[in-house]
Amino acid sequence: MDGVLYHGRRAVPGAADFIRRVNAAGTPYLCITNHACYSPRALAGRLATMGVAVPASRILTSGLATAAWLRGQGAKRVFAIGEPPFRAALAATGIEGDSARPTHVVVALDRRVTYERLAVAARHIVRGAVFVGTNPDPSYPTEAGPAPECGFYLAALERMTGQAPLIIGKPSPHLFQIGAATLGLLPARLTMVGDRLDTDILGAGRLGLRTVLVLSGSTTRSALRGSAIRPNRVVDHVGLLPARPGDIA
Repeated sequence: MDGVLYHGRRAVPGAADFIRRVNAAGTPYLCITNHACYSPRALAGRLATMGVAVPASRILTSGLATAAWLRGQGAKRVFAIGEPPFRAALAATGIEGDSARPTHVVVALDRRVTYERLAVAARHIVRGAVFVGTNPDPSYPTEAGPAPECGFYLAALERMTGQAPLIIGKPSPHLFQIGAATLGLLPARLTMVGDRLDTDILGAGRLGLRTVLVLSGSTTRSALRGSAIRPNRVVDHVGLLPARPGDIA
């Protein structure tokens, strides 16, 4: 949602009107985000303060998707780096998030993580715990400029341990698949609107979704021209899109 519906505390131009039209048209949709440090309820409240009316039931985070994936793997004990909403998502699925004997080390954005906790996570990975990341994003846009995201921590842990993380969020298929299942639709019937070529457009395209790149976030026209990743359509912002995906030229 960062860069597509809002920047920091400001809605992207046209975002509120776009969501209003989508809601009025009854078009099924989900707002999927690689952020794991917010709950759907918190994100819905944040959007509401900007005049963007998205109910919490229409929001799927990489944190929720990661908890669902771990549950599907039968995981019960993990060592988690992440903020309270991510830990709550794990707990809601019956997963212990601070185990001394974890089967998985799970990493999300944590803006208060300590050196010692990162060191413990690395030692668990070296000892054989499965290394999982909620998302690979190195940064996310804020009003003050780019800020480190989960990929910032993943890169450090991978460099130390020699182990690459298994990613649940975009561009991996898991988040898109869970979103499609939630909507009860096949991926081929869905359109992904995103601002990042390397996660939104790449991941959705691999799974067969139609893709629309908006230039209101991370990707510039010059970056698009130099990229091998090609969306189906490019617009300046979501306010220029129709309320029904079938109407996208």
